[in-house]
Amino acid sequence: MFTTDRLHLRGFELSDARHILDLWNNAEILPTISNEYIVPRGPKFMDKVAASVDDAVMFLTIETRERGGSSSDTIHGLKQAVDTEGGQFVGTTSITMSHPKNRDGIFAIMLEPRFWGRGYGEEATRFVVDYCFHTLGLHRVSLMVFDGNKRAVNLYKKVGFVEEGRKRKVNWIDGHWEDMIYMGILEEEWKRKNED
Repeated sequence: MFTTDRLHLRGFELSDARHILDLWNNAEILPTISNEYIVPRGPKFMDKVAASVDDAVMFLTIETRERGGSSSDTIHGLKQAVDTEGGQFVGTTSITMSHPKNRDGIFAIMLEPRFWGRGYGEEATRFVVDYCFHTLGLHRVSLMVFDGNKRAVNLYKKVGFVEEGRKRKVNWIDGHWEDMIYMGILEEEWKRKNED
């Protein structure tokens, strides 16, 4: 298990299956992560999730940490409310590699909407990217994001990812087309950005 300031990132457990299925059945989340039809998924969909877990180099469940009764936390100089109860399911994150010889990890993250805008996505993303470069020995971390997911695009840019390309009009959603943005960060860029 890994620990950041406010999160535990641990390996997948069978008890996480229901939470993950709930994420994939959430009409707020699905349009931001999938170009498939927005339809309910049943328990059989968990076979697909299990295959993803098995194929990942690293698949982590994200949970809140115990804060010893504290009701606020300071992040970037701002006081923010935090959960006083630890162990709440926040979401998942993963690194997959289609061609290990090239040392290019593909990053993914999915959080429950009630945790959006609280800095958990940034905290988990920074941890995973750093772990990829310092421990897994990757040369680059890549990701794909729909251009309509502005919150995620801004987060990835803040962390240091740069746009490397775009597949135009790849996803039909809510009566309009969205592009798929391809982003990446190289090991040397990460080191330079985090020298301070």
